[in-house]
Amino acid sequence: MNNKPLGVALFATFTAFTAFTAFTTSAAHAGEATCDYPAAYTSSVSRAEVRQAAIDARANDQVDHGEMSFVAEAVSPELPGAQVRAETLEAIRVGAISRGEQNFTPTEAQLQSIQPAGLRALALPIASL
Repeated sequence: MNNKPLGVALFATFTAFTAFTAFTTSAAHAGEATCDYPAAYTSSVSRAEVRQAAIDARANDQVDHGEMSFVAEAVSPELPGAQVRAETLEAIRVGAISRGEQNFTPTEAQLQSIQPAGLRALALPIASL
């Protein structure tokens, strides 16, 4: 015999009935077609006029590039490329760069050995190809 209070049993029955009704009602409306299509848009300008307006906007720098509303200025690097490459190779050699999902902090000795490698790379003569 079920010993649930009458209020709990009625609430559970009402909840189940409400969920079933909502499900069947939405399923019935989902398959119905509507004839309330939006009206077709007719342009008041020709394709050539739109193209010319786009060309003029680009020429006057009035076009945003992506999500930016301005074009960033060119930035010169602080370190020469040869120094960066040499320091990166030295950091890999001494194990100061973490790989994968490791959380690795290089030691002070590793950091001190990286910068001289970059300075040595600057002192080396560069062979032309």
